[in-house]
Amino acid sequence: MTDLRPTLRNLKKVVRKAVEPEPYARYIVRPISIYFTWFFVRTPVTANQVTLLQELLGIAGAILLGLGSNTAAVWGVGLLQLGYILDCSDGEVARWKGEESVQGVFLDLIGHAIVIPAYMFGLGFGVWQNTGSLEALIAGFLAAMFVTRLERSTSLSVIDALLDRLGTPPYTLAELQPRLEQPVELEEMGSAGQIGRRSIIQVLFRYPDSMNIITLAVVADYFLTGRLAEAGTPLVSYYLIMAYGTLLTLGRLVQIARVFRGNLTELRFLQIIKAVMKMGAGDSSGNR
Repeated sequence: MTDLRPTLRNLKKVVRKAVEPEPYARYIVRPISIYFTWFFVRTPVTANQVTLLQELLGIAGAILLGLGSNTAAVWGVGLLQLGYILDCSDGEVARWKGEESVQGVFLDLIGHAIVIPAYMFGLGFGVWQNTGSLEALIAGFLAAMFVTRLERSTSLSVIDALLDRLGTPPYTLAELQPRLEQPVELEEMGSAGQIGRRSIIQVLFRYPDSMNIITLAVVADYFLTGRLAEAGTPLVSYYLIMAYGTLLTLGRLVQIARVFRGNLTELRFLQIIKAVMKMGAGDSSGNR
């Protein structure tokens, strides 16, 4: 008889991903999150409720970052780190309780879209509060705005609009057919289709890496504040938010230009239509 009790051993067998691409999660967070999961699966708490709790912790952490106090900032990054633990735990709870769903993934990504810009702006606002550096506030605002993959979300909105127009000129299948029959253009979408794909440098700015870098900067500020003040040197967080504000802005503008010049939104739209047509042809042949 299969043992279905939520013991740590059983949880590790059932809820852990076959492949965990994020090293920080694999080696540090997952060994901790499993204990939170062990607790949550013994309660009526759902996976989506864990996700909401994670998002609330992230927002609270971002607010603490913005208070301009080094002590508050340390508590803030602590809440952000706890939120990431829950970000790993919610999926584990979902897999154990059989609650995996598209809605859950949507809720999780909405949380990322809120929390990541929030802690970017919170860092800049906190540095401004602490040092009076207006450029840090501006950098925080720019980092918060451009950390979001604007080119991807905008492209998806355009694709939604194009899908709504299917069947009406110039988006009838007859009018689209000549372009769908261009294999070279569409086959090359393997890389181009990943709108807003991250470069090697940009990987340093993704979640949770950006959160971890901010954590290190905040902890450094906490322990070095006296020495930095005596030397007349800005906080470590000052240099970090200036780097984020500058590099994220430049990188996002490059990505937006790449999508625009390469007409990648329309190419992705055509790729979707072609994939659906292939699926339809496969279903038809299978039913004969």
